[in-house]
Amino acid sequence: MTREYIDCYAMVGRKGPKDVETPYETEVLLEEMEWCGIHGALIAHSVAKEYDPTYGNRMLLDELRKSPRLFGVWTVMPHHTREFPRPKDAVREMKDHGIRAAKMYPRAHRYPFTPEFCGDLLAELEKEQIVLMVEGGHCYHPDILEPTNQVLLSDLDIMLARHPYLNVILQASRWESTRYVEPLMRRHKRLHLELSNHQGNRAMEVFSEWYGSNRIVFGTGALEKSPGAAKAFVDYCTLTDSQKAAIASGTIRKLLRLETPLASYGEDRFGDSILQRAKDGKPLDDMVVIDSHAHMSHDGAGGIGFLHQPYGDAASMRERAKLMGIDAMCVSGFLAVWTDYAEGNKIIVDAMRRYPGFYHGYASLQPQYVKDWKKECDLWYKLCKMGGIKPYYPRTFIPYNDKAWAPWFRYGNSINAYALIHPSPNVVEEASDLARRYRNISFILAHSGASFRDARLAIEVAKKYKNVFLEITLTSVTYRVIEFMVKHVGADRVLFGTDQPMRDPIPQFGWMAYSHCSVDEKKKMFGLNMQKILKRVKIRK
Repeated sequence: MTREYIDCYAMVGRKGPKDVETPYETEVLLEEMEWCGIHGALIAHSVAKEYDPTYGNRMLLDELRKSPRLFGVWTVMPHHTREFPRPKDAVREMKDHGIRAAKMYPRAHRYPFTPEFCGDLLAELEKEQIVLMVEGGHCYHPDILEPTNQVLLSDLDIMLARHPYLNVILQASRWESTRYVEPLMRRHKRLHLELSNHQGNRAMEVFSEWYGSNRIVFGTGALEKSPGAAKAFVDYCTLTDSQKAAIASGTIRKLLRLETPLASYGEDRFGDSILQRAKDGKPLDDMVVIDSHAHMSHDGAGGIGFLHQPYGDAASMRERAKLMGIDAMCVSGFLAVWTDYAEGNKIIVDAMRRYPGFYHGYASLQPQYVKDWKKECDLWYKLCKMGGIKPYYPRTFIPYNDKAWAPWFRYGNSINAYALIHPSPNVVEEASDLARRYRNISFILAHSGASFRDARLAIEVAKKYKNVFLEITLTSVTYRVIEFMVKHVGADRVLFGTDQPMRDPIPQFGWMAYSHCSVDEKKKMFGLNMQKILKRVKIRK
């Protein structure tokens, strides 16, 4: 039986600023819903957020007429400045148009999200059982927010305490904010969480265990995010079918009192075997799948300093990988890139020993501490059999083409190593310089799929140097950016990566599996390309 999916977090309409490649049309959303097997979607209109709620809501009604699969989200705001109807009138208008969900943007619309200013509106929504959607918890600290559409979680806490019967869906919360979101979810039983941005490691299972799967609702962030990434997160997680059904559509139907049946899509008409296996939640066990970008924490770790991060040890990551059919992972120690390279590298060496052939190590070194480069390279490459180079600008602030790194890259060039290059302020210049000087190293530009802007920067380097590859991963799971990279540099130069356990690997996997590339192109990106890179490495005796 096909599981029904209803997306609670999608937006249509023109907005600015917008990348020229980012689609916005309702028709594109509907086509993508069929591609992914998403049966319905709640949509808000960009004009209601960025220009005027009343005007944008009228435009939303025109979009809703395009398909019975679409349900409206009404943008609302307080009435005190006489820009918006009084709460009773606003709710009456919503009901007249069959709208059952409202959304507020306190920061974007610049009004205080406080009882004094918003209390009357929230009380009416609460009374009439209208679901309220807000976005929040975007950054490491949720009260320092960018972009400005985020509601402060501290304000949300106060408002939920004042309105205990108001059903609220917190959208766009990120995995870095778990320690702030957790007490909110624990205190407020009618607060629900959607996870398109909150891609914490095993977040589906962890939050379902903590609060119950009926508190988690399916959302995609379309059309900026890949809807397939969010759908795979549900399909591949280890929850029961009944729990997945609640997340996919059961809870949102109850919250909206939605009885409208949604038609199935019938027989598959796309002929994409990888897409079909992804829809079925089955591992890609008939092809090579290699994660080119992953990290690892120590056994028993539940977090890493600023971040709640369970199940980031070698055994747990390998177990998660099996769900998708990942055959091998190229990993660096989070401790190694963040604080202590020697201790962090030991974690990876131990994982390679325990799981031979599955883990391939990136050694991390920090020029501030290295006294003898030959000794270090002999240890991690000759003795410990690592094949990767993982410098990390955000914790060293040393440009990659600085002479401080040169001994490491010279050694890597002699063994045909692969190097994972995290973005830096001058990454195009630095990566170009490295690729030109060290032709035997395969340079992997991390997070190239973060945005179309990031993709263009990476493409600029890859077009000049054949030893440069683009790795996709980031929470943004930018819709259609994988296809964009393939168009400009070819599928031979794009690599699958997850950055796990910084984030759960499943959305990153779904992002690629649901891309509109050919099966042959996906096979190259999923594993064949990285397999060739690994085979080039010559570990010295």
